[in-house]
Amino acid sequence: MTGASGLLGHALVDELRTASKGEVVGLTSRDVDLTDFEATRAAFERHRPAVVFHLAARVAGLMGNMRAQGQAYLDNTRMNSNVVEAARLAGTTKVVAMGSTAIYSDAVRLPMTEDQIWNGPPHYSESGYAHAKRGMLAHLEAYKDQYGLDYAYCISTNLFGPHDKFDEQHGHVIPSLMSKFLRANQTGEAVTIWGTGTPQRDFLYAKDAALALRMIAEGFTGPINMATGTAISIADTVKLITEVSGFKGPVEWDRTKPDGQKLRQYDVSKLQSLGFKPRYTLRDALLETYEWLAAHAAVARR
Repeated sequence: MTGASGLLGHALVDELRTASKGEVVGLTSRDVDLTDFEATRAAFERHRPAVVFHLAARVAGLMGNMRAQGQAYLDNTRMNSNVVEAARLAGTTKVVAMGSTAIYSDAVRLPMTEDQIWNGPPHYSESGYAHAKRGMLAHLEAYKDQYGLDYAYCISTNLFGPHDKFDEQHGHVIPSLMSKFLRANQTGEAVTIWGTGTPQRDFLYAKDAALALRMIAEGFTGPINMATGTAISIADTVKLITEVSGFKGPVEWDRTKPDGQKLRQYDVSKLQSLGFKPRYTLRDALLETYEWLAAHAAVARR
């Protein structure tokens, strides 16, 4: 597993070990630089994994991705191509790779279905990151065709949970909000939130995503949407975080900041066909995440 120290990596290690799915080897950036092919090849040759979960990525939230389009494209393209080739050379039988719903264009019909991946360009705000993720799908398809390397490409919606990166400036929606509300509870300040609150997102708890990944690895080949199938507005998400954090102060909206894509809704019929159903409600997952952050604020990633 690459990206083992990240949000989803922590949850997936626990999920696989609880399910007794053999030895789990987790690689982090401290173990190997995945942008370096020889280092990546050596690591994979050393462990010779039967199944590879490729979770590692250079990723940020809306503003972070907008400000570093080129770096996002280059770093992710290098990591993805190195991991897939190193897995092939090491005799891996299946690669389960993390894609992103950023690959979908605004031009697609809703709910987004996997057969629309190539319909139109990705949203400009995350195009560098999204094109690198699209390229990984093309790479996996080509390797299955030529070498018989099985794969699943998980088109993941917004994830959140313990061990996330709680970066207020460049992070994803929920972890950045969590950090803002925790800080406001400590200082008594108002909470300022970017945008209008009208965009809708499908949020998936990391522990539920880990369950989905295990089920996908066991029984699916090809691209598959990994989401709950239910969208909620940013404004309503803020209301829930206000409740679980116990925040009593003012919430202010900075409408000069961008919203990103207005609506993301996903067809999850393929995932549901595997028997997947989230184990957590959004409110319970938000509460668990906020309590984790409050208890680990001194050491949480920012």
